[in-house]
Amino acid sequence: MAEQTALSMQDVVFRYMEQGKRNILDHVNLDIPAGSVTVLMGAGGCGKSTLAAVAAGLYPENGGVLAGGNVFWFGRALTGMDPQQRARQVGMLFQNPDLQFCMDTLREEMRFCMENLCLAPDAMDPRIDAAAAELGVQALLDQPLHTLSGGEKQRAALACLYVMESRCLLLDECFANLDRDAARQLMDLLQRMHRQGRTIIAIDHQPDLWLDTADEFILLGDGGRVAARGLHKGNLDRYRPLFDDLGLFYPSPPRPHIPLREERAPVLCFEGVSIVRGTVRQTLFRRRSAAGPLLLDNAQARFPQGAMTAVLGPSGCGKTTAFLAVLRRHAYAGRITLNGTDLAKIRRRELYRQVGIVFQNPANQFITQNVAEEVMASLRVWNPAWPEDACRAEADRRLEEYGLSRYRRYSPYMLSQGQQRRLAVLSVLCGGQKLLLLDEPTYGQDARSVQAIMAQLQGKVRAEGLSVIFITHDRALAAAWADKIYWLRGRRLEPVPAEEVLA
Repeated sequence: MAEQTALSMQDVVFRYMEQGKRNILDHVNLDIPAGSVTVLMGAGGCGKSTLAAVAAGLYPENGGVLAGGNVFWFGRALTGMDPQQRARQVGMLFQNPDLQFCMDTLREEMRFCMENLCLAPDAMDPRIDAAAAELGVQALLDQPLHTLSGGEKQRAALACLYVMESRCLLLDECFANLDRDAARQLMDLLQRMHRQGRTIIAIDHQPDLWLDTADEFILLGDGGRVAARGLHKGNLDRYRPLFDDLGLFYPSPPRPHIPLREERAPVLCFEGVSIVRGTVRQTLFRRRSAAGPLLLDNAQARFPQGAMTAVLGPSGCGKTTAFLAVLRRHAYAGRITLNGTDLAKIRRRELYRQVGIVFQNPANQFITQNVAEEVMASLRVWNPAWPEDACRAEADRRLEEYGLSRYRRYSPYMLSQGQQRRLAVLSVLCGGQKLLLLDEPTYGQDARSVQAIMAQLQGKVRAEGLSVIFITHDRALAAAWADKIYWLRGRRLEPVPAEEVLA
């Protein structure tokens, strides 16, 4: 295998179960040139993340069956490498960086990475300091990793790959949870590492950020097979029909949604709300004695009933924490009302009967190992008197409604990101909740999946009076779907028109 080829996958066949009927990777052949920046795109469920895990050696070592084919890195067979050798060839950045940290701080995490490479202890600190200075993450070195924003966590994970000096960076949706500024900062780091000679292979649903950096876009079809390659900024327009056929995002100017004309009664109100940064679980805090900086300071907002409201803001500004405050899982000062009733006067079970939430990473909230059972578990919680056959029939009906019937016997963790999010929404709404909080609903999804879930939610809003509040970094998504948009900036929630969001 030629040294000038970074990754070579030859007739690779992979499935999750020995006797499984479906190959997730079905006779995949793929060569990526060394020193290039290559972006892999494909519909949700086509096998992109599985391809990355097989290429990195995570599968079948940690699950699944490699039923055929071979993987080579820089001319060497992957099967012949021990973990240390493999890490020097390729380092992987996951969709969810939380899944890749083992230690409490970035400095400890970087040391841990180098220990796995069997580096001498006295060589570690100089290497950490040099990497932190090069990537501009000195301020993150000794902060607890769980306190970092999404963008800071991605930069921290990239710093770990940097100190390992992997020849290739394999990135799985590295911009998925980042606002525009954080994404650009991360892209600057990637461009710097590429100039130093590293090969970059990125899986991404959004081509926009890569247009000026990628040498090639490769479109993947079913089973991870190459549908088209050789795409780049100069010829992308020729492939617009294929983007549409595969259900992929094509870079084009977004069109704003026509917002509600009439002012509706609020389902949720923030009245002089202040929220402090940090892990605080008390129901209230006294503002004058709050320790730590404020995320919200005397914020006012009215979220209309029977409508979709978007909340925009940079990574780490407090959007998710505000959701936790609504669920009384984080301290706040001021007053939050739900349908006119002060949250402090609503019992916890009744609150959860009225409000449901789907987190950024829906896999974190699954409680079973079976898709149908996941829905039934939620139905049982809210309908304890239902007989088993009625519960199963209702679960089947809902799975059909959400397009998940064919996956009813799958583990939720085997679904694509888009399918996992639909399952999470379905499970959360089993209690008949009338307010749904969505944290980054487009995370890790292709255009067709985004259209499907947002259209489905909009249908429920219009037909059933559901109220939806969604956090997003995607300005185009907010402009296209939201009836009302708030921007969290300056520790206030400011209502903004769609035209300003797109400016």
